[in-house]
Order: sequence, then structure tokens, then C-alpha cells
Amino acid sequence: MFETISSIMLTVAMTLLWGIAGITAAGLPYAKTSRSLNHRSTFLLWVAGTALVISTAWYGTITLQLIQDGWLFVEGTVKMLVPLTLLPQLYIGGAILPRLKSLRISGGEPPTSAALEAAAHPSILLSFLAAALASGISAFGTVFAQPVLPGLYQVGYRFLLVALLLLVPAMFANRRYMKVKKGIPLRRGLAVRLLKLVFASILTIIVAIAILVSNVLVGVQVSKLPEASDMMNHDWIDEGGGAPTRMSGSSNHHQHHAHPPSDSTDSADPSQVEVASLTGDISQPADRTFELVAQRKTVTLASGAVVDAWTYNGEIAPELRVKQGEMIEVKLVNQDIDRGVTIHWHGYNVPNAMDGVPGMTQNIVKPGESYIYKFRAEQEGTYWFHSHQQAAEQVVKGLFGTLIVEPKQETDVIDEEVILINHRWETDQGYQKAFGYHDQFQWKQVKPGKNVKLRIINAHNLSEKCLLQGTGFRIASIDGMRIQDPQPLSDGTTFRLAAGGRYDVVFTMPDRPVFLKLGDAKNESNPGVVFYGESVPEKPIFQAETTEFDPSNYGRPVVNDVTAASPFDREFHMILGNEMGFYNGRFHFLWTINGEVYPRVPTFVVKEGDRVKTTFVNKSLGEHPMHLHGHHMTVLKKNGKKVATPWLTDTLNVLPGESYEVAFIADNPGMWMDHCHNLDHAATGMTLHLMYDHVLPSYEVGTRSGNLPD
Repeated sequence: MFETISSIMLTVAMTLLWGIAGITAAGLPYAKTSRSLNHRSTFLLWVAGTALVISTAWYGTITLQLIQDGWLFVEGTVKMLVPLTLLPQLYIGGAILPRLKSLRISGGEPPTSAALEAAAHPSILLSFLAAALASGISAFGTVFAQPVLPGLYQVGYRFLLVALLLLVPAMFANRRYMKVKKGIPLRRGLAVRLLKLVFASILTIIVAIAILVSNVLVGVQVSKLPEASDMMNHDWIDEGGGAPTRMSGSSNHHQHHAHPPSDSTDSADPSQVEVASLTGDISQPADRTFELVAQRKTVTLASGAVVDAWTYNGEIAPELRVKQGEMIEVKLVNQDIDRGVTIHWHGYNVPNAMDGVPGMTQNIVKPGESYIYKFRAEQEGTYWFHSHQQAAEQVVKGLFGTLIVEPKQETDVIDEEVILINHRWETDQGYQKAFGYHDQFQWKQVKPGKNVKLRIINAHNLSEKCLLQGTGFRIASIDGMRIQDPQPLSDGTTFRLAAGGRYDVVFTMPDRPVFLKLGDAKNESNPGVVFYGESVPEKPIFQAETTEFDPSNYGRPVVNDVTAASPFDREFHMILGNEMGFYNGRFHFLWTINGEVYPRVPTFVVKEGDRVKTTFVNKSLGEHPMHLHGHHMTVLKKNGKKVATPWLTDTLNVLPGESYEVAFIADNPGMWMDHCHNLDHAATGMTLHLMYDHVLPSYEVGTRSGNLPD
């Protein structure tokens, strides 16, 4: 992040200085005396020299980032922005500055015609303007259009843009140069010069507007999502450098319309299966049955704030609690959610057909319809579920709940259990964070010596920091996966949950109050919990936090098939960026994967049994909780260095400037979403898909079917 901020500051400074140099260069031919020409040339040399020093510092920053963070962080900048800025600067340093030095003539007499002709040469003005435009494009790109894996078109387009914007200045500069060359005196009046400047600026603005309008028209059309597709990008198949798959050799393979599920596939290969058939073994009767009714409901929070919510069963975060190994059957009924609903079991590695992604693993459940999910609860731990139909809207409105899977044999003695699901509600009093219904502090009495487990779930789009004070504690599990030998953490340690992430926190109640809250100690408006023994404290008092929990150095390392030294079968890269642009015909601040947004992102293809590694690189200005459906990822490296304790997660928060290497075994066949769980980011294209090469689609996504996942 430091490198990004430095790049922004340096490129802005470069733009300003080269712009000043361009304005100064425009005035050189109007010098009345040799002394005036000398002063202007000297000032221009100083400005240009300073700009070159700052440019060198920017290139040094890029080099430093390359050394510290690796090629993936700088590849786009080196391929696109460095050539764009370097070429005019090399020309200035090699050709223009020596020419300016020759103009420094002493004396007060009028400059010679040769000196004025040299000063009026178009190359002086245009080279400085080109440097200013290139630096401005680089500054804009660093913030609003980060270059990621650019092709020849993207690189060439920037050069073309600079050339087009220089057309009008070039015409005026050449016309002026021809006058000077012919000995025609220039009109030096300030009013005349300003009038010419305004006229040239207006013409340049017209050219810029024409370029902008053409880009808007093209962007609106190109960005429109297809009316129907099978969610796969067949034109950008990424096999991770591994052995050929069934999709190798032709981008047209599997390019057929999605079709309804059937007992047989169109392929002659008997090993190919459709998504709809990947239900797992559900022949046994259900041990637990539930019904969830999606419905609109007015909900009142503890403070009295009113929420016009969309709910399951008319309540906030209904709880489904089962035992590990039980067969679960959940009937989803849509009462009145117009655009349809589904249920995705976040972090639970269900068979593909039960994953709840509209257009990929099922069709939406429309009003008046129902759908049955059935799977065996193999994983114990803390999970949650939510609709994946237009999730950026439906989860915010309240279509989520908790899934608690108790272990077959509990080895820890737990006396009190508290489920805390964090969310930000839009109420009649504005936005309000809450643990379920509780948007203020809760008060819970717990006898000293009792063991307490907090199951904390973050259903908000952004990561949330939690502060626990009054006792030491342990992080017992992350994303439902138990930590082996978790060490005690000191009183005042904070821990941060990714969007969609879960932590199980355990502590023994002391003979004094224990306080838990969202955010840091200074934020008094966030909700929390007060645990007390005999006497009720007047109010929670928080001290400044001491340190933040780091899962990469906690407990014993996970040991599994992907932590072994053997090589990976496939290695993928997901470079996370941002840019301003159009999505489905509307202007957005876009969040990109490998420089593109869905559906132009790559499709990752694996074979069953592959050992798969993925590298996340966050070049953007925001955090991204990356969530892979159907699998847990083992975190192996952070910022290029091996973590002390690899851990399992299904939602990994990648902060700006960070990189992670994660790995998993491709042991759950299907078509799976792999996306940012800031659902606003996913809704504007930060989504790609992982597909097993022998799996065929059963459904279609788009407005024709109404299946609109994000």
C-alpha cells in the first residue's frame, strides 16, 4: 500500500511539473530579449530536471516493489505505464534539454532569429505536453484504472490517446514555428496569446470529449451481460500450466447452450456428468428436517430501530443446529421475494448440486415455489447460509442464518455458548451495526469459572475487528476448522473477521466483567456484549487494544496433502485490481480479476484429484475477502514468505498490497464460484469460476432464466 500511495504522489507531482514545463515552453518564442529567453530557458531546465528526478524516484519505487513483492505486483505498470512515461522523458533528456541549454544567451538585445526558431520548434512544446499527459494517465491509472496483465491493445491505446490529445497543440505549434521560420514576427500581446490559448484549449477539450463519448458508447455496449449463458468463459480457459484437460486445445469446446438436467449427457464419454446429478448420496432418510420460508418482514432491533427486512421464517438469522454425520433436509419456500431466492451454505463443502448458486447449481426458487436441499453434515463447526440470488441486495436485506454442526464427540467442556452474527442494517434511523437483533450492548450473566464459547460470524461486506477485554482467551477455530493446540491470547488482543468469516472464541469466566465489542476501544457506537458474574457493571470501559491476532503464527501447523513438498498439478494467479468503467451498461467503480470483470474473467479448469495452488495478489485500493465454494483452502504463504502455521480457511481477507499463496485438493467435482465476498464487488464482476473438466452445465444464467448470482 505504501508503494501505491507513493506512486500516486509521485505521478501527480510529475504531471504538475511537466504541465508547468509545457506552459513555460509555449512562451519561449515570445521572449523580447536574450535575457528574457535565458531566464525562461533556465527556469524550464530546472523544472524539467526536477521532473526527471521525481520520475526517477517513481521508477525506483516500482523497482523496490518488484524486489519486495514480486513481478505480479508490477507487471501491468512495467508493461503499460513505464514505456508511456519513459519515451517522452528520454527524448527530453537526450534531445530537448541540450537544446534548451543552447538558448541561454546573455545580454539584453533582441534574440536572434536562429534562437527564436530553435525556441519555437514544435518538438520542445510537444515533448513536455506528451510527458505531462503520460504522467497524468499514469496517475489516473494508479487510482482508477490499474493496469493488470495488459495486452498490446491496452498498451497501444494509451499511446494513441496521447497522440490524439496532442493533435491540436501540434497544429498550433507547427503554425507558429512556420511563422518564426519565415521571419514573421509573433504578436506578443498577452490578450492575443490568451485568446489563442483558450481557442487551442477548447479544440483540445472537444477532441477529449469525442474520445470520451466514443469510449462511453463502446463501453456501454461491450459491458452488457448476455441474456443467457452457462457462466463459463470458454474463450479464456486457464488450466494452470498443468496437464491437458478435456477443454484443452479449443476455446469452443463445451460451447453449447445450457440444457435442462437429464439422465444422460450429450457426450459419448461416460465419465462426464452434469451439475444436476452431483447430489451426493442422498438415498438415506433425513435425520433432521427444516423449513425456511423466505418472506418480507418488518423487524425491530433492540434500540427500537425498524428494518424492512427480507428474512427466513420472519426472523433475523434463524439457527439450524445438527450433529456431525446427520443427514439434513432443508425445504426452502419462497413466499414473496419477487426475484427469487436460493440458499448457499457458506463454507460448507456440500455436493455441487446443493451449493445454492442460481444458474450454476440450480434455478431460482420463485414466489410460490419450493426447493429441497439435502446433504450429510460431515463437517463440524460454525457456518452460515445466505441467498446467492442477487446476494449484494438480498444478504444486506437479511436473507441469512446460522448453521451450527456439533461434533460427534465434544472434547471441550463448554458451559455457555453465544452466537453473534454481525450485520449492518439499513433502518429508519440510518445504517446500524448489530449482533442479530442487538444493535446495542447485551448483558449476560455467567458464573465465574464457567467455560464460554463465542461463535462469531461476520455477515457484513467488510472485515470487522473485535476487541475482547477482561480475560485471556483462545481462538478455537477459524471458518469452522479447529485450530490445533491454540495458545492463550492476552487480554486486549483484537481479532479481525473477513466478510463471511467465522471465529470460535473460548474463555473461562473470571471473577470480573468481560467485555466484547465490534471495532476498536474508541468506537462507542458499535454493539457488544457484557459478561458479568455477581454484580452488574455500570457500563463497559475499554482500554486501548494491545495487539492484533495473526492466524499465520498461531497453534500447530495444519498438515495435509498440500503442505507436503510434492509439486502442484496446477498453479493459478488471481490479480485483484480496480478501475472505472461500465458493467452491464452502467458506469461503476469496478473491481477486477486479472484485469477483467465477469464474464470476461478466466475460467480455472482442474481435473479431479489435482493438487491446486492459487496466488492472490491485491493491487487494488480495497480489501477483498476471497471465497472459494466447495473447498477449504490451506494458507501456505503471505507476502511471498512461508507462514509459520498454515491454516485452513474458506474466506481469506486480502488487504491492499498483500499477496497469499493457498492450496487445495480438487476432491469435490462440480462448477464452483470463486469470488470476493464483499458482495458489492462480486455484483460488479469480481467473480470467476472453478470447473472440473468432466462436469457439464445443467442451468443457464441471465435475464432469460432470472438466475442472477453474485
